[in-house]
Amino acid sequence: MSILGTGALNQGRHTGLQQLEAIAAAANAFLGPNKRYKFIQDEASEEAALVCSCYRLLEQLELSSSVGQLLHETTRTHQETLHSGTGTLVFLAGVWSRVVLECLHKGISIPHIIAGMSKGLDLCVEACRCNAVTVEELVSKTALLKHPSCGYHVSAADGLSTELLLDIGVKQSSQDTIRARNGVTNGVTIRAIKENLSLKHRIKLKHSRHFNSSSTEAEGTRSVETSYQKYSKTFELVQLAEAVSHGCEASMRLVMEASRIQSRYGPGGQRCSVLDVDRLVTCPLPGLSEEHSRVVHGYVVKSCVEQVSVIKHFKERMLKIGLVNGDLTEAYRHIGFNRPKKTTYFSECISTGDSREEEWTDLALGILLNLSVDVLLVSGMVSTQLKNHCLRHNVLVIEHVKVTILNHFATTTGAVPIAYVTQLSTRCVGAGVHVNVLEDYCGTGKAELTLLNIVASGTSLVTAVIASSVHAQLQSLEDQFWSCAYRLHHALGDGKLLPGAGGTELLCTHQLYKYVDRPTTGRETDAARATGPHEQVILRMMAEGWMDYISTLMVNAGQVKGKALAWTCIVQHLKDFKSKSPLGWPDGMVERQGEVLEVYDNMTVKFEAWRRALDLVFLILQTDTEIITGMNESEGQCGDVRFL
Repeated sequence: MSILGTGALNQGRHTGLQQLEAIAAAANAFLGPNKRYKFIQDEASEEAALVCSCYRLLEQLELSSSVGQLLHETTRTHQETLHSGTGTLVFLAGVWSRVVLECLHKGISIPHIIAGMSKGLDLCVEACRCNAVTVEELVSKTALLKHPSCGYHVSAADGLSTELLLDIGVKQSSQDTIRARNGVTNGVTIRAIKENLSLKHRIKLKHSRHFNSSSTEAEGTRSVETSYQKYSKTFELVQLAEAVSHGCEASMRLVMEASRIQSRYGPGGQRCSVLDVDRLVTCPLPGLSEEHSRVVHGYVVKSCVEQVSVIKHFKERMLKIGLVNGDLTEAYRHIGFNRPKKTTYFSECISTGDSREEEWTDLALGILLNLSVDVLLVSGMVSTQLKNHCLRHNVLVIEHVKVTILNHFATTTGAVPIAYVTQLSTRCVGAGVHVNVLEDYCGTGKAELTLLNIVASGTSLVTAVIASSVHAQLQSLEDQFWSCAYRLHHALGDGKLLPGAGGTELLCTHQLYKYVDRPTTGRETDAARATGPHEQVILRMMAEGWMDYISTLMVNAGQVKGKALAWTCIVQHLKDFKSKSPLGWPDGMVERQGEVLEVYDNMTVKFEAWRRALDLVFLILQTDTEIITGMNESEGQCGDVRFL
């Protein structure tokens, strides 16, 4: 029977989907806030690695199959782009692989599977997009709950309306209703605020010719906007950061401290409360406890003790800086250089390699000294001879600097990045740099390491020094810091958030069941049978996949002891959900030290992870299908079929 028919298939043929499901199952422990560390050991070399995310797990595994490599490439691309959500991507790739396999086992054709699952995901995305929580709503709600008297009223002596509207930029929906679950109030409405206001604060001046109804409302709205803007400058992202910290409080505190430092050194001396991830750098420091982690203004780099003697000669004066984009060696040629083939230069025949290296070193050192360069930042490696000569002449050379850091120093100091040291001239040298040693880290940890702090005038560059006494844990702590930074960055960029702790997935489950169980007329039923006869079956299995996601999240978070109990709780939540308004939103809440906290996820990250997971499943499904359809079905056996 044809693979595109409706007959039962041999599941053994679709090994790609089975491999994807098996690989994804190994990363289930990384879903949720309580991530468990895993040791990955190489049996050949007996080396081990400590991982705490799906991305690092796939990075350390030897994935010889094409399915594993595709999963790794998909996860790597997502991580490098968004820096968050790889756990969701990998888990859903495994769950939806199982859904496809079950559909194939039921005899559903592949075009119907692709169409049905794509429609199911579109339904979920649309429901989440229409009911997302705006950042303004989150901040104002948190502010009202924690600071009910922070500027949210206007004196009646001003002759203006004192009935303030707090729903600026927030659409009216059932989100504005007071929601309570398990006795915990997690919503504040405009109506409730108005009812709590006393009568004397709700008096409107209607009889004065200067304060008619329309002008009063307009002035009141402008007063609210001014009040809200004034208050929004003071909260400094604290409420938003707490909502997207996802249990990484220590890392988020570092991110918030970095934001505060950046706000003091904004461009042109302007203060701003927006986090700039492009001005963030991390410096992992092994050998010290996590209490030594801190945020420092400027660029912090690890250096050898010998370079400390160079710092003493600077005497806190303004330094000149040079920037080199590439290796600083005699043999280096930039990427666009194409040397003619089969060409021998006369100078190469009469001179040895050692003499050329010495001549180049003398030339490079002479250029640096003639231009009075004090600090040299190089994106690549530096010749050992040149480093030693620069050390003796009190020139600080830092290698392996990221190109983004070079570009930042170019902007703040006026320096011009060059490819070769011979291109260095007066106009390429910048000024206004200070270099000092972080004394707090001298004599601690590894004795041969010293932290240098390079600061340019007016720079908003900030470095997070991440310390850990466990060397294998440094990578995980650094990843946590970047995840927190980018979650806050995406929240500010999107302007909207989705409830976390399974709240978004619960809405997706409800939306799919609601669509399947909707009442239809006879004409709609006939049309559905013609376009997608198995649509209801596919959507129900996708809903069960969302429930599997929520149950795993609940088990990993310690809310329930097993998946059976988790499924019971989910079913009860769905029943409560159906009894509420159709647009009602399940709040994502977690409990920490007796305090109930609302948790939110990034909208863009969620949607992108869902799309990538489903695209990966479809790619492997179609790849397996193309291989299987090449069989000689008259034989009735797999024969010499090769699987990717």
